[in-house]
Amino acid sequence: MTAGIVFQVETSRVLQILAKEIYDSPLAMLRENLQNAYDAIRERFAATGTLQPGGRIDIEINSNQVAISDNGIGMTESVLKENFWNAGSSGKHSERARKAGVVGTFGIGAMANFGVCTRLEIITRPLESDVALLSIAERDTLKIGEECIVFKTVPPDREAGTILTATLDSNNSILPQQAQSYLLPYVSLLPVPVYLNGELISTRTMKEALPSSVRSFAPLGSKKLEERGFGALFSISADSNGQIFANVTDIHIGGTSIDGEMGLLQGGGQLMGLRSFFGLAPLPVAGNYQFGGFANLPFLQPTAGRDALSRESIDQAAILIALAERASSEILAETTLADRSNALLAWIGANGRYDLAKRITILVHPREENIPFGDIADYIGERRRYYYAGNDRSIIGTFASDESYILQISPNQPRRRVQQQYVTSILNVPAIPDSAHVLREYSGVELELGEASILFKIAAILRDDYLIPEVEIVFADISHQVSILPEKKGSILKIFLGRKAAAIAPLLEVQSKAYELFSQFMKDYVRVNIYPRIQEFVPSSTRGGVEALRKILLRSRELYRVEEAERGDLEGILGDYLSGAASLSKVLQTARAKSRSQTQRVSASQVGAIEKEVPGLTDSPVRPEIDGGQEFVAAPPIIRDDISSNMKILTTGGKYPLLNQFTMLLGLSDRLMKTEADFFHVPHTTRILWGGHRVVYIFTESTERLSLYYDIELKSPIGSKKTGGGMFPTTTLITKSRIFVPVPDVIEEEFHVDGGAKEFFVRFDLLASRV
Repeated sequence: MTAGIVFQVETSRVLQILAKEIYDSPLAMLRENLQNAYDAIRERFAATGTLQPGGRIDIEINSNQVAISDNGIGMTESVLKENFWNAGSSGKHSERARKAGVVGTFGIGAMANFGVCTRLEIITRPLESDVALLSIAERDTLKIGEECIVFKTVPPDREAGTILTATLDSNNSILPQQAQSYLLPYVSLLPVPVYLNGELISTRTMKEALPSSVRSFAPLGSKKLEERGFGALFSISADSNGQIFANVTDIHIGGTSIDGEMGLLQGGGQLMGLRSFFGLAPLPVAGNYQFGGFANLPFLQPTAGRDALSRESIDQAAILIALAERASSEILAETTLADRSNALLAWIGANGRYDLAKRITILVHPREENIPFGDIADYIGERRRYYYAGNDRSIIGTFASDESYILQISPNQPRRRVQQQYVTSILNVPAIPDSAHVLREYSGVELELGEASILFKIAAILRDDYLIPEVEIVFADISHQVSILPEKKGSILKIFLGRKAAAIAPLLEVQSKAYELFSQFMKDYVRVNIYPRIQEFVPSSTRGGVEALRKILLRSRELYRVEEAERGDLEGILGDYLSGAASLSKVLQTARAKSRSQTQRVSASQVGAIEKEVPGLTDSPVRPEIDGGQEFVAAPPIIRDDISSNMKILTTGGKYPLLNQFTMLLGLSDRLMKTEADFFHVPHTTRILWGGHRVVYIFTESTERLSLYYDIELKSPIGSKKTGGGMFPTTTLITKSRIFVPVPDVIEEEFHVDGGAKEFFVRFDLLASRV
């Protein structure tokens, strides 16, 4: 008969499998023993299901030793022998443990420590016992099936509870700062005080544990929701940008209340799963709000290695998080913050809840205003309406008018999806037509005198001010209530005007009742209404376009003197123009080297009020409607060449749309008026920079091939806090005798005059690009 084989186990290798490959660091060992201490406190102070005060845990880390003490229920001899030192056995499956809300259930017990420890010492005193138990184990002497663990009773020197002291091996160490950083996600919300080397690291509320900004969130509302047997009360708060914080309480499952709470912060990073407020592992639940924060739920179950949660418990938590997103969306949608939240837009689109989009705005033409969907009906009234999903400004310009409004769909997701569905499914707005066409042209014999005057004046303005020599203007009936429809046939530009367009009526009234203002109002009408529709047909510069690109005028430098005692005016100084081919400082140096000085005296009588010097300008019925970004495209000047003024500074106390809210206009130098006036008749952009002693204007025509640089050198420096600049809406005013440009509010005082003489140098130049 063959002899049997003895079953043998390599004790050290088994300990590595049980411990190091499950809890593979001294930090994990620290967490597990801390959890055991917390469970012991819950079994003592939460035996009725409600945690009572009195528990405490202390952690001491010193050199290679870690000591964790608690005043929990303690371990009896049987628990110590049959559970703690018996791998695979747990005493936490009892009804008492479940009712107390303990966290641990796996039963790895003391064995978890020997992946990183060489020695483990336990001193424990069970509750209501008059003896304490001492137990010591050395890793090198452990043998399976042999009595290798010291056990004895000792006189009690403390109240009920347990002290565990672990000695780390030479390959492992823990620093107090490292331990604190690691433990905070696990223990910061524990309702029991936990001290690490004397410092409290627990008892924080969910809001305290989240970023401090959450504490300033304003409440929006609360609602109860339920789905698939899971329900809760969701209290929603938000910041000024619509970022959400959801506090989830009164959780119940199948009608039974559970002891749990969730603090969910939009974009809050990791969502930590907890049970009885002890951290388990992150919850990998996705959503439109990307909630981070804390989810304290008793049904969360970690895997054996503690690095993840079970699939079943994740799925259950996902139901509550989905309800939190729904509650957040339904409450946020009723507030003015709705339009600021991309998360809300994404949730509405993903869930088909377009009924929640009433406060989401859409850009409406021609007024270029963002209107909430819920207000669209009142805003548009009985006017015709279309939606447009593209971004072609010429198409919008063709169909948008005072009689026909265009709802422009955003190009950006998720807003585009929501807007598209709302306008088509709820508002039932049709798409913009492919094209507009002329239904009927009116001949001269069919027109009134005022209408003929309008056509004549538009043609004259386009010929003289915009250099379009061959243009034909006719009144017509145009499909889809389009008000202006240009057509280019060969060399002739033909412009159809809707005879019944709303913008025509005030022009007819001015023509019949205040003819002295008719010319200037017609210039405004052309600039604001017609130019945006025909700008592609306007020559890039005056007197032949290409010829002007060839011109680079002599650089000049002029000195202006302002008599401040007379509250005189500004002194301009025109300077060298800077092209993009060289730096600003280099061009300025070159300009100075080639400059020559002149003088001119300016009296106090040359500062005037806009309202007086340019009558009717501030009362113009034409009101440009500009959406964000469009104010910086090339625009034509305001032309009042029938008015002659000797002023060099114009001011006003009001803010007017036609002047783009500027309250001071600066007259350019006499020399520039003589040599470069033609340039300013061309549509151009305006950039203004200031700092040190300089105020620099850069005007660039629409093709960006020709620019005029205008540099003012102040005698006194501008305050360093005022240094700045950027693009500004073009507000060039051309009169018969002078050209005026806008002065930003922040530097107006640099051109105010108060006692004594003030001098300004100016350089200017006109340069063409190399393209």
